[in-house]
Amino acid sequence: MNQFILRGAPRIENFLAKFSLIILLSGVILGAKAQSFYASGGAIHDFKGVFKIDSFPIKVTGLDSKSGTDFGISKICFTIVHPRVSDLKIELLSPDGTSIWLTNRNGKDFGSNYTNTCFRSNGFSGYVHQAGAPFTGEYIPDGRLSFLNNGQNPNGIWYLMVQDLRSGERGTINFVTLDFDKKPTPDLDVSRCSMENGIACKCADGTSECELLPDLVILQRLTTDQVKEYPWNDPYYPGQLRLAASIANIGDGPMEAFGNNKWYCNTQEVKDSTVICKDKSHPRQQINQRIYKKNGDKLTSSDRIAGTNYYDDKPGHNHYHVDDWVEFRVVKEIKNKAGKVTKRQLVSKGSKVSYCLFDSGICNNNDSLCVLNGQTYGDKNLLNYGLGNYVDCKSLKQGISVGGYDTYGMMYEGQSVTLPKGLKSGSYVLEIEVDPTGIYKEKSKSNNTFKMPILISKQE
Repeated sequence: MNQFILRGAPRIENFLAKFSLIILLSGVILGAKAQSFYASGGAIHDFKGVFKIDSFPIKVTGLDSKSGTDFGISKICFTIVHPRVSDLKIELLSPDGTSIWLTNRNGKDFGSNYTNTCFRSNGFSGYVHQAGAPFTGEYIPDGRLSFLNNGQNPNGIWYLMVQDLRSGERGTINFVTLDFDKKPTPDLDVSRCSMENGIACKCADGTSECELLPDLVILQRLTTDQVKEYPWNDPYYPGQLRLAASIANIGDGPMEAFGNNKWYCNTQEVKDSTVICKDKSHPRQQINQRIYKKNGDKLTSSDRIAGTNYYDDKPGHNHYHVDDWVEFRVVKEIKNKAGKVTKRQLVSKGSKVSYCLFDSGICNNNDSLCVLNGQTYGDKNLLNYGLGNYVDCKSLKQGISVGGYDTYGMMYEGQSVTLPKGLKSGSYVLEIEVDPTGIYKEKSKSNNTFKMPILISKQE
């Protein structure tokens, strides 16, 4: 046996050399298409009342010079040690300046730590905003990774950006990794309808000419998962009912707000959005709602005067918000013996809350998030699914795509109703209304108000 091995050694060595060369070449080929990049972390500074971002660079080199559906970023992972992760807004910034939210103030009151936490478009642990801390596994982020695979050169410096938005706790990032691969996002049956390809767009009535209007609804699942009453002796949220809201567009066209770059303090025109008005507020910009129309093989558009937007400088925002986007109400319903509501008493109403409008996610028919009256909406039953592309909250253009949704968690600023002191315990109704002033044109206004029963403890 030993003699056979000795005599066969040159042949075996030649074979092993060839085999090793094949493996090496295969590794080079695979390395060009699938590669991971590592960076160390550092301290996360506690909130001190001023806007601050801790930026952690990740150097990426040696990749293909163009990202897209065939190659791009597929996953980001990190470990963060922090006793209250709902303080944190975490974003990923690409070399061309595009950024997405990975996770924004998730974890509720006292959830701690992101431990070997990964984000990818089809994360098997589900949506991060519906999960509980400590976060461990692969999650679907609050933003869309596909926005980063936009044709840009992925080589360069990427940044994990972390903002601590509430004082009292400190944390540390241990590490961060970026993975790039072929087919980085799951394939969806996306309509070929686009601004450049009107022939693929469809009218709901089957004709060749129509307005492609949005249809805005509240996604029930997020609100039911994130609603909490706080007593009046709570040090942070005294007497508040805090809640999450996610607005989806299940219409035939995008919801698009388009600015005219004219800014006003009341009626006086000012230079730009950086001016501070006499009442210490930021100036408002008049915006139009852009309505898209299918005219045979083409898409055209027209603008109608809608609301206003402004620069929101509150911690965690620092971008442009559309005024008066949603309103929260708590109502007491009086019923007769037959169970029919005979009277509605308004218990409390929040101020109209302004949102930045962008696609934090997109509906699909494979999960139970985008559900309305038992119907799941997504790529298989929305005519012009994916029409529109709204990455961030810009002053001149923002919106929600067909099938897109915009999520605000319960720990965000403004996501609350203050309950009156002395309110009796019992059953009430929470209402969330999109576009409470009715200034935007939609396919239907009948589904703009979401209602759910809630139990409230005595407020004192």
